[in-house]
Amino acid sequence: MRTVHPPTVPAREGERGVALIMAIFFTLLVVGITVTGSLLLRSHQANTKVRFVAHGQAVQFARSGLIEALGWLRKQTAQPVTDFQPALDTAAVPPVLDTIAPDLGIVREFEITDSIWGRYEVWKRWDADPVTARLPWRQMMQCEDISDLRGNLSPGSVWRLRSIGYVFRQVDPSVPFDQPPNQVIGREIAEIEARRLALQPPGQAALCTRNGNGVLVSTRGRVLGGGAAAGVYYLNGTGSPTVSGTLAAISGTPSQSAATTYADGFESVFGVSQSELAAMADYYVTSAADFPSPVPVDKLVLCNTAMTFTAAKPLKGTGVVAIVGNTVIGQGSYSAFSGLLYVQGNLVLREPSEIQGAVVVTGSVTVQGASDFTTITYDDGILNHLRQELGTYRLSSAMLRPRASDN
Repeated sequence: MRTVHPPTVPAREGERGVALIMAIFFTLLVVGITVTGSLLLRSHQANTKVRFVAHGQAVQFARSGLIEALGWLRKQTAQPVTDFQPALDTAAVPPVLDTIAPDLGIVREFEITDSIWGRYEVWKRWDADPVTARLPWRQMMQCEDISDLRGNLSPGSVWRLRSIGYVFRQVDPSVPFDQPPNQVIGREIAEIEARRLALQPPGQAALCTRNGNGVLVSTRGRVLGGGAAAGVYYLNGTGSPTVSGTLAAISGTPSQSAATTYADGFESVFGVSQSELAAMADYYVTSAADFPSPVPVDKLVLCNTAMTFTAAKPLKGTGVVAIVGNTVIGQGSYSAFSGLLYVQGNLVLREPSEIQGAVVVTGSVTVQGASDFTTITYDDGILNHLRQELGTYRLSSAMLRPRASDN
């Protein structure tokens, strides 16, 4: 048989090298997409880093300024502080190094990396500032005593603190940080309020209660005021406490004191509202299971629920405890607490238990022992210690970030 071969197609000169061109084209396209993606990713990373430096770090520096300002208020020997005046005196022994720019307030600068620096400023009030160009900025940013605005409190009770955080590129250290050739990369402003806790019971007594007739001191129950304090302090015209049973006692100077005016709200005892106290508390508890036992030394606990203290969870430790709800210190709990106990509700104390310091109760009070004693003892030394440790300035608001135009 004869083999049939297909006809030979002659090569066309116009199509020679097309496959190679197409391969090169697609190679360039893939390489271009890859390079473009890499450039976009690198640009995004650089942009994220710049935004972090310009804003994130600036916020942290502004926060650092607030913390240092709060510390400055706390360490002043004259309390409360009525004048915000950080100082710089290198000749003093020891040297006073509150700031690097006393005409502004608290000012710090520190190197981050290479030519990038951080800075924060907490401005003081100075109405006679000779540099008139910066006076409007000072009046917007200066720390202010706002005790009057927060309820006619004593001067220095509440301070509004503002801090400006900067990130800048330092090219010439002999030129101010915000003038060429130096360059400010980011600036953020932070603001808080700092308050002092009053820790002021209605009267100087072991037990302060609104209703005298609501106090029962029964068998082996004792309320001991001492030589300079009453046993029970209450509102005049509300009756008088009842003392009955073996070894039950109320003592003090006098043992019972009825006052014509009586204030036992949060604002009167602590100098702040309940919500403000919650913001200032070391522990804010909304469940009985979360109550810290023992109370950590010199800490403030606000408990927004009724409490029953038992042997498994006794009331122990040293500090300030405020409970919103009826409170029972149960029989056999072996509670031993030193400090200020504030109960917005009724209070029942059973044996064996002992509270040293002072107790403030808005409702009824039962102090009852049996085979052992239940004792409330006034201790001015403990209260003064707590005023010194806990009555210092504390943050009473969340950090705000106002705009530069805010006043």
